[in-house]
Amino acid sequence: MIAEIYHKFTTYLEDKLTGDFFGTMRYLPFNRGLNQIFKNHAVSEDPQVNQILAGLSDEEFDIEFWKRSENGLVEIDGYIPLSSVGIGIEVKYQSGLSGENQLEKEAETLVNEWCKCKDKVLLLVANAEDAKRIYTENKDKPIFRRVHLAYVSWQDILLGLNQVITLSLYEKRMIEDLKKLLTEKGFIAFEGFDCIQPMVG
Repeated sequence: MIAEIYHKFTTYLEDKLTGDFFGTMRYLPFNRGLNQIFKNHAVSEDPQVNQILAGLSDEEFDIEFWKRSENGLVEIDGYIPLSSVGIGIEVKYQSGLSGENQLEKEAETLVNEWCKCKDKVLLLVANAEDAKRIYTENKDKPIFRRVHLAYVSWQDILLGLNQVITLSLYEKRMIEDLKKLLTEKGFIAFEGFDCIQPMVG
């Protein structure tokens, strides 16, 4: 639905996944919803990322979907403007980056146009293996001395949904539906082999 509202009439499955997941999570308070996942599962070698996410106290928030730069050349899947930090979200599902400098361009636009706050975070959301690889390829670029780069995998998001506190039947249904959606997409994290006791006798 969100993708259609924003006129994203495309065959890109990641646009639909972006709208389905983040469009649903925006109906929960930030601290009980998205930030429970971000602060517990975002990965970064930058120690400030955890400090920033753990220190957020925002309840009300909104997500600007598919936000474009003034010249229209840069588009990010989501942007969350909070009181003390701006969080850019780049979502990947079944495709890679549109170019080697995609994250750099998004980070530069965060700094120059979108975010006037002191702290700026660019959060990559992707399959676990892809997220780690893309993060490693980009983390040492100069722009990420000014923008905090982190990633969270879809697998960890699915696990993180279990930590979201729901206060009504409707919130519980929302979270359960998202868990079913991400499970259907194949984002079940490997948690080790089950221990099978040998049969005696």
